[in-house]
Amino acid sequence: MGHRNHDQTETAIDMVDLDPRFQDHELHSNAPSEHSDDQPDSHEPSGGPPFRYSPNGSQTNLIDPKTDRYRLQRYYARSLLNTLLPLLATGLYAFIVFGYLLQPSVNGIVPNWPVDANVVFFSWLILSIFLLDWAKSGLAGFEAAALMKPRLAPSNAMQLMWHLDGAWGTLSGWRKALESLYRFVKAKMHRNQDLQNAAWRGPGLLWWYLAANGLLLYVTLPLSGLTMNPSDALRLSSRKVSVLGVNETTFDVRTNAAVSQLARDNWRTGHSTTPPTPTIFYAPQGAKNVSSTYFEDTVQDIYQQDLSAKAVTFRNITIFAGPPVAERAYGKAWGFLSTVECSPKGLSQGLELINASKFAQRPDYTDLDIMFNGAGLSPVFYFPDEGYGVNFSYVVASDHDIDGVGNGQYTNATQNRLPNKGSFEMVLWQSISEGFQPDDGFTKMMNHPLVARSDNGSTLGFGVRCTVESDVGTASLDAAKRMYSGFEQVPAVGNINFQGSIYLWPGVFAIQSIVFQALSTVQLGYMGPPSCKPGGDSTCNAFYGANVATGGVPRLVQMAETVLALQVPTITPERLTLAMYKLFGEAAAGMMATGPGNWTGELKGLDPASDVVPYLIPSKLILALLCLWTALTVIPQLYVFREQRWSSRLTAAEMFRFGAEIQDSARHLRSRDLRENDVLRKMPGMVGDVAPGAEKGFVGLSSVPARSDRVYTNVKED
Repeated sequence: MGHRNHDQTETAIDMVDLDPRFQDHELHSNAPSEHSDDQPDSHEPSGGPPFRYSPNGSQTNLIDPKTDRYRLQRYYARSLLNTLLPLLATGLYAFIVFGYLLQPSVNGIVPNWPVDANVVFFSWLILSIFLLDWAKSGLAGFEAAALMKPRLAPSNAMQLMWHLDGAWGTLSGWRKALESLYRFVKAKMHRNQDLQNAAWRGPGLLWWYLAANGLLLYVTLPLSGLTMNPSDALRLSSRKVSVLGVNETTFDVRTNAAVSQLARDNWRTGHSTTPPTPTIFYAPQGAKNVSSTYFEDTVQDIYQQDLSAKAVTFRNITIFAGPPVAERAYGKAWGFLSTVECSPKGLSQGLELINASKFAQRPDYTDLDIMFNGAGLSPVFYFPDEGYGVNFSYVVASDHDIDGVGNGQYTNATQNRLPNKGSFEMVLWQSISEGFQPDDGFTKMMNHPLVARSDNGSTLGFGVRCTVESDVGTASLDAAKRMYSGFEQVPAVGNINFQGSIYLWPGVFAIQSIVFQALSTVQLGYMGPPSCKPGGDSTCNAFYGANVATGGVPRLVQMAETVLALQVPTITPERLTLAMYKLFGEAAAGMMATGPGNWTGELKGLDPASDVVPYLIPSKLILALLCLWTALTVIPQLYVFREQRWSSRLTAAEMFRFGAEIQDSARHLRSRDLRENDVLRKMPGMVGDVAPGAEKGFVGLSSVPARSDRVYTNVKED
């Protein structure tokens, strides 16, 4: 083996003594022979692993004869792990994608998953930390088997050297390979013929496969962490919640005034038309884009379509008002169901309750006191007044009688008339007060197709008609989708006896009567005047209320050089339609919002939960990359699954042994840069049988494949 001096001999012996594998064997060695550095050792065998020979060249008995013989082995445990690990990792990520990321929470509520979302998220996070190393180990197992196959193994030892230290799985290895590729392409494109004929000095196809596989996972795993993010959520629980409002036994103990006053007050705030959070209006099944402000969103959409002069595709809105609760809830509950549809109308067409076909047929009462004194007995109310720069008068009318005070219209006594169906209309006339200038809304209404004008053009009039259907009963409430289903009519209990003033008698009328009371301020069924009269408080009337409800805020206008005054905007047909929608919504909320509460039914609450939500990178893209990596890993592993090999993986010890075999050729290596050593290009790069003709084979670098039915030895015979 080359040239040895005295120092090399001592080093070799010391290393043998330190190796525990050789402590049980007797080391037979003679005194070191005197050799110069230039003279070869004539007694040294031409091959074999190091440290198996004595310093004077005679073979040392370092191998127990009983263990000298061996056969190629199948590494089932490693092969099975290398095959299943990619499948399990990709399966876990697919489970996260399809079970969590592609099934997002609905309005903050997640399904009752069998595995907590935080457990899933951190399981993947921890797995991804170790997966790169495990995957590299698995590829190393395939590499060991592939190096024994003529079709897969490197074509020469130079390409085999690229497999040292698993360089195909490191950034430095990829950089060096790309540099070799760059130099090769550059040489091929050079004008110099010698450079064009330069040989390929980079890695072989096996190395590129291993590098591509490792790089794919190297990129995919970090990106997978950017596809998901943990977050807080809620889940359905079995815990019952307290109900703060009425039910079927307490619904009819209230007065019409209590319900209408609440609806009127909330309407005049101009806020979003929805019950106080967390109580909401529930939409019917099949509704689109249901939010916690579903009713407000819908009426605003209708309003925008009216403004655009486009044909409105829908106008009717159905909602279920459940009982007020202190937290979001789901389950079966008793509540109020209503469907309302409003649309602007001209004075000469579309109105059925108010006869205003001619502009001159506007009511003209000479004695308002007489008219107001009996207002509570008739479902028609007229109100003329002036204020904030606008002369106005309006008529409101309902098709339901209001003189049956004390007889609720949603009780078991009136069940045969449920659901309550009816209509409501309002007609409004407006003109600009003297000294004020018409606002933009008044100017636009002068050319509106539904707006009628007086003979002198100073007064404009139009109407709004609403149809409504309402009922009471039970329905199943979905807290996640904010929808109701399975409505069943259940009338309220109406057997209530009450002694006292007639306007304090309990019993709730139909919703259109509640709206009538909110606009007129009369006491239903009571022969008395309204609480709001012309010439008094200029903010209590329905005109001012409709203005505020739809964002019509008074503004300061210049009357003279030193005089400023407040002027409210005139109300357009579109805004009055919106105002009527909002008032019906507030009335529906008021039906369930007041009265005795603090009881439990079948409603259940929500508990805190965890969720995994999509983040920066699409999860389907990463899943596709992981599936590609799995296919590129598992299919080759299956190809060599049952293959017998000389080692479980290519390690430094194995490369050291190969180096010992090619010791004679290694003397001619002229450079430490393997890419410049043409000697390596002439040596085999496959792990095969070095001694195919001997009784016992020897595994090393050879162009002859190793046979699985052959016996091999650890010591190469001369």
